[in-house]
Amino acid sequence: MESSFQANEVLLLMTVGIMVMVLLALAFVLFFLLSQRKLRTEQQKAQEQQLRHQEQLLFSTIETQEEERRRIAKDLHDEVGSKLNVIHLNLHRLQKLAPEVSALGEVVGDLFGVIHETIGTARRISHDLLPPTLENFGLKAAIVELCDQFRHTGAVELIFETMQNDERPTEKIVELNLFRVLQELVSNSLRHGQATRIDIRLWLTPSEIRMEYQGNGKGFNLKNEDFKPGLGMMNIESRLKMIGAAYTLDSEPGKGFRADVRYVYPAQ
Repeated sequence: MESSFQANEVLLLMTVGIMVMVLLALAFVLFFLLSQRKLRTEQQKAQEQQLRHQEQLLFSTIETQEEERRRIAKDLHDEVGSKLNVIHLNLHRLQKLAPEVSALGEVVGDLFGVIHETIGTARRISHDLLPPTLENFGLKAAIVELCDQFRHTGAVELIFETMQNDERPTEKIVELNLFRVLQELVSNSLRHGQATRIDIRLWLTPSEIRMEYQGNGKGFNLKNEDFKPGLGMMNIESRLKMIGAAYTLDSEPGKGFRADVRYVYPAQ
């Protein structure tokens, strides 16, 4: 009887011991899983912080770049442009003396050609750095001018339509970034997509600015896992994120490229 009792006691102790070991094992596994989950969460937070930091750095770079463009454009217009105009006026004075010295007329003519080219180049660079039409007349007028410039090249059929025109005063940084995005889209369609037709539609309403872009061209597969966006595409996305615009980009091989951009005015 006593022997049977001792055997039962040993069995009970073994059972309890096994249960304790199982519970300890389960606790260890649970602790390990929770630790892994916490580690993954911390890693994800760190990655998100790093991405936000990189975005902020990129936004700051874009802002600095635009400020530098503004400064260089002003210097070209005020300093270089004014000095070239002084040279131009002095050449006119020399031209009056040219008939008296036969060789002088030819030299003055050559100088006029160089000066005219230089003044045109300075104006073009200044215009590209900071489009005066955008600065003075707004986004719609700047897009009209951009389209006219590309049409005159004869390289592409460019259609621009204003679907709704109820303009509202917009921050210059918003208009500037939308215009830079459009410049990049047209440039990419011509340089990489070899587009022959581009359609641009613009909606200006009291609540939002919406822009649709469609270029025929070669297109590419955005959904391909091996696709890596180039600097142009990254610049487009960074500028749109910077102003808080919603956007969709779509492209397929043989079907060109499409972009839909929507900027909603902040609540006042």
